[in-house]
Amino acid sequence: MTDHVFWRDEVRALTLALSGDNTIEMLRNLHGEGHPALWYLLLRAAHWVAPYREVLPFVSALVGFAAMGLFALYSPFRLAIIGLVLFSFYGAFEYVVVARNYDIAVLVMFLIAALYDRIKNSIWLGLLIALLANTNVPSCILAGCFLLFRFIELYSDKSAERSDWVRFFANSVIAAIGAWLCFITVYPPFNDGAVSSNLDTLSLATFGRALVDTEHGFHVASSSPLLLNIVMFVSILSLVRNRPALVAAIVAFVALKQFYYIVYPSDYRHEMLFPIYLLSLHWIVIKGGGEPLPERHWTKSMEVVGAWTLACLLLAQTVRLTFPIEGRIRGTPYTRSADVAELLKQPSLQGAILMGDPDTVLDAFNYYVDNPVWMMREGRFGEFSRLIKNSRSDLTLDDVVSDARRLHRSTGRPVVYLSTTNLDRYERAKLKYMFHNVLTVTPENKARFLASMGFVARLRPALSGESYDVYVYPATSAPKGAVLGLDPDGKNSRVQK
Repeated sequence: MTDHVFWRDEVRALTLALSGDNTIEMLRNLHGEGHPALWYLLLRAAHWVAPYREVLPFVSALVGFAAMGLFALYSPFRLAIIGLVLFSFYGAFEYVVVARNYDIAVLVMFLIAALYDRIKNSIWLGLLIALLANTNVPSCILAGCFLLFRFIELYSDKSAERSDWVRFFANSVIAAIGAWLCFITVYPPFNDGAVSSNLDTLSLATFGRALVDTEHGFHVASSSPLLLNIVMFVSILSLVRNRPALVAAIVAFVALKQFYYIVYPSDYRHEMLFPIYLLSLHWIVIKGGGEPLPERHWTKSMEVVGAWTLACLLLAQTVRLTFPIEGRIRGTPYTRSADVAELLKQPSLQGAILMGDPDTVLDAFNYYVDNPVWMMREGRFGEFSRLIKNSRSDLTLDDVVSDARRLHRSTGRPVVYLSTTNLDRYERAKLKYMFHNVLTVTPENKARFLASMGFVARLRPALSGESYDVYVYPATSAPKGAVLGLDPDGKNSRVQK
């Protein structure tokens, strides 16, 4: 945590949380961003108490430690399972070190599991489910599946009284309000360029393709997306002897597959919410929740297969923890944004306008510098990018030079350009970036680019992929006697003066 360099989406959340003169204005700015408000409210409240940028890692760590501490100290699992969760890529890094809103979902799911036997007949269950719905959009789906679990459990309970159903109805209303708050915050999205194109072609065939698709949902947490999808589904069989848990898990898997295919593709942080959900259901079942079914030989065999598959899935994520550990040992940062900030302290670059491609990489720099940021594809200055369809999706290196020249002429400031691509590798190419953005490179426009822009640094590699070649316009603004470049082994970079 002490060495973590912040990624674009981490800083973007802090920028939005601190936008506006008051909380109401912040919520207006947040509308359509694609995330519910809870994380932003926590960051804004923390910054009000302690007005420092470090509230970003502090709040994330506090939530992540609470989630993992709750699991370690109160879950009913064997020590081996607890160890696999604590010492995993998600348990020790993604949901603790990386400052995002997904660790709140983990904490709330574990809270529901830990308190379920005491709160299932109180409005606290509805409140926690509503809270879960406002952590992130995939967790809104999981929140509904927790409510489904309670419905099937109550329906199966022949001794259930009318008062139990009244309380369930009250919890359903509370949960629906939570889902509504999530919906009105994220919809309609102003980041329409990030929405899957499959949303425009809805049909029965679309829903069918979503179930067998391996390119949009559950495709990151393993080198084999097909195997990952099979493992995720087979892990559900570990709940085969508890009807409410089994049905809720299957519905959750299918709903997430549909969401990742139709709305937006999953990444690691989204995908690992499902195993956390399965563990939460197991926690509830072990403590007597749900509807245990009679043991039969075939169900026992399926349960064993599912349990071992889930254990192998958890083990694979523990092995994956070696990735950030190896990066820490090698000195490779999560992103190169802090190195760029160090560069901008050079006298010839102070006050420089910052631009890059794609625009989204610029979102990280509000944490480190206060230089003006030019969103090249949107054609505007801003603190964070907007992933909109009507932006300049097709650019050339001539467009980069043109923007840099115009900005320099109008402001007198140098313009620093961050290229996420090592242009030395290409003479002629159409480089495809995220969200359908394309940069065209030809020998002619590359020659004009290199003649106009001064090369400053090569900042590579980075664990997140946010690594850069740094250029400046005009070329005469390039720092003298200060070069950031690769070490001889190509694994790290350092300032050399």
